[in-house]
Amino acid sequence: MSAALFGKLTILVVDDSAYMRHLLMTLLQALGVKEVLLAIDGDEAWDLLQSKEPDIIITDAAMMPVDGFSFASRLRSIRGRALGMVPIIMVSGHTDIASVERARDIGISEFLSKPISARGLYERLIQVLDRPRQFVETPTYRGPDRRRRDRPFEGEDRRGAVALI
Repeated sequence: MSAALFGKLTILVVDDSAYMRHLLMTLLQALGVKEVLLAIDGDEAWDLLQSKEPDIIITDAAMMPVDGFSFASRLRSIRGRALGMVPIIMVSGHTDIASVERARDIGISEFLSKPISARGLYERLIQVLDRPRQFVETPTYRGPDRRRRDRPFEGEDRRGAVALI
C-alpha cells in the first residue's frame, strides 16, 4: 500500500484520551494520511459527521459520555447514505471475548487491541482497504459480513425457513 493512497484518505479518530488521539494522529500521518479529523467522544464525532464524511473511522470502545459501541451502533443505523457503511476500526484495551463479539455484532469492521503499534494499525487499515468484507443488511444486523473465511455454508438455510409449532 503506497503512501499516495493513504494520502487520499480522510480518517476520523474518536477517543476521549488526548494521548491516544495524538498517538493515532501521529501514526496515521507517518503512514501518509493527510487529513485526520479528531473528536473526543461519540457526540462530538456525530456533530463532525454532519459536515464531513471520512473514509475510515477509528474509535475507542470506552469513552464517556458516548462510548464507541453506542457511536458505532448509531452510525450503522444510517440508511441511504454511504456514511452508514464506512469502515470502523475499534480500539480497546478490553480484549475479552464478550467485548470483541459485541464489537463484531454491532458492525465493527476491525478490532485493534491496546497497546497499539504502527504495524497493527497499518494491518487493520490494509484489511479495510484492500480486503474489505461484503456489507450485509438484515433485519437484525447491518455491517461487514462477520465471516472471515470464504467457504460455502453447509447445513440448513434457516433465514428463509418458517418455524412450525
